[in-house]
Amino acid sequence: MVEVPPFLRGDIEGVHGLVSVWMRNLEEVEEIVQKWASDLPAEGFWWVPAPEANPIGGLIRHIGGSSYRLFLRGTGQEIPPALRKRPPEELAPTGEPPAEVLQVFAEQMEQVRIGLRRLGSEDLERRVQVGPHSVRAIYVLDHIGAHALHHAGQIITTRKLWNARSANGNRP
Repeated sequence: MVEVPPFLRGDIEGVHGLVSVWMRNLEEVEEIVQKWASDLPAEGFWWVPAPEANPIGGLIRHIGGSSYRLFLRGTGQEIPPALRKRPPEELAPTGEPPAEVLQVFAEQMEQVRIGLRRLGSEDLERRVQVGPHSVRAIYVLDHIGAHALHHAGQIITTRKLWNARSANGNRP
């Protein structure tokens, strides 16, 4: 049986319509991570295919961290010091066990889902500060899914490159 993709699953009961769309986008991201990264050995998880490219593990760490930071910014909350990381720091290969990175990712995405579920129309219209910019929260919150899906596509591409390299007998 073919599973229905997240964008065809419809509204999430009890959730604002637009927030439901965002949550479906995040479901897709989580399913991409599960499908394309969860079975990788550590060497594939941290493999960097070319200069200035990012390893799958770094992309996963960045998606989780940035999604949670964007949620906090979009709801006007302070970002805890432990989460104040720049993208290069999150994206860099560390060699951490993949299971640990995937666990932190799952926990961060769960926090985002819990928070999004609580939002109503008034929360989306509130103005929030992102650096020097004051914008309606809806724009920051919408960017969570767009940003995550952007990097999820990089995970798919990097995994395909890893698979092709491995299939040809080349080892990193």
